[in-house]
Amino acid sequence: MTDVLDTVSLDSSAAAAVSHAKPALEFVSLNVIDFAPQVRSESGLDEESIQELAESVQANGILQPVLLRPNGGRFIVIAGERRCRAAHLAGFSHVPALIGEADDGRAAAMQLIENVQRVDLSLMEIAAALRKLADEGKTLTEISQIVRKSKPWVSKHLAASIEKLGYYTKWWMEREGCEDLETVLCMHQIEKAGKWHPRGMDLAGRISEGLAGRAEARELLAAVKEEVAAEVADKKAAKKKAAEQGALELDGSGGSQEKEAPAWTASQAIRDLNEALEEEGHAPIAELIAGLTKVQQLEVANIHKADWSAGKLLSKATEVQKLRGLHHLTDENYGADEWATAAFILGSSGRKLTLAELAEEVRQVMLG
Repeated sequence: MTDVLDTVSLDSSAAAAVSHAKPALEFVSLNVIDFAPQVRSESGLDEESIQELAESVQANGILQPVLLRPNGGRFIVIAGERRCRAAHLAGFSHVPALIGEADDGRAAAMQLIENVQRVDLSLMEIAAALRKLADEGKTLTEISQIVRKSKPWVSKHLAASIEKLGYYTKWWMEREGCEDLETVLCMHQIEKAGKWHPRGMDLAGRISEGLAGRAEARELLAAVKEEVAAEVADKKAAKKKAAEQGALELDGSGGSQEKEAPAWTASQAIRDLNEALEEEGHAPIAELIAGLTKVQQLEVANIHKADWSAGKLLSKATEVQKLRGLHHLTDENYGADEWATAAFILGSSGRKLTLAELAEEVRQVMLG
């Protein structure tokens, strides 16, 4: 079989590992090419798309050289892993390549540039790659120059990196693979505003089913921002009223007024019920809640609607993922200890208690 240029025989038994077809372009044996972790391969290569590319390569040849760097007597792919794998499937023994010296950092940057300029990386892959550059200490301006994109583009994609997303947004994005950046960021802001349950979760489900999209996410975020602003205003007004009432009581002008009996609240009702359940030999639960109307019972139960929704979101997760989700819930409310949770998870999943295992699980718990 010959390459599309028809200038070099690709019979591996006769050809050298590297043959010089012309300056700057070399034909390199696939037998001396190694693959290093890359942006795309870290999240898994699509075998079906590689097979399709192999069919195209077999019919048309390799139309764009791969990028390699020397590594002893071998080469490491900077960009073009899919082309190399497709060439192997197509029966080629050599691939056209441009070869240059590059250290690990420069190679990673070159590979990122090559991929970001294309359209076949997922949103998660791009965000994760940009996050690596930021973690290496590169500024927004430097990253923008490296990937040849605008600062706003880089900033938005950095915000979508898994480490920065809210817990539920991250879970939803990983599970459903939403590729619309603005939609993901809207859902993140909805969660950070404390409004994920139930409307944010419901919208996430509809987006996953193709029944909603960016417009609905924008609409809900706008409504959430208005609600948060109103809640802040109400809190300020209530605080001011309480201060004024306190001043009246101090000067005696409000002392003659009879205090009204405290109104029924779901929070107080659940505290009363909790106290009753802590007593030994308490009455049957049906009797304990008999004094509440159906509406009141529902209101009391809905105090923990967000916790219920969080559990429902994890209903199809593995047992370990559920335990990590439970840790996240208790950490928000009570400040759970990651190391204690990680040790419990190791024991419950039949893993050994070693410092390496424990530290790795602590990292997983922190990531959610």
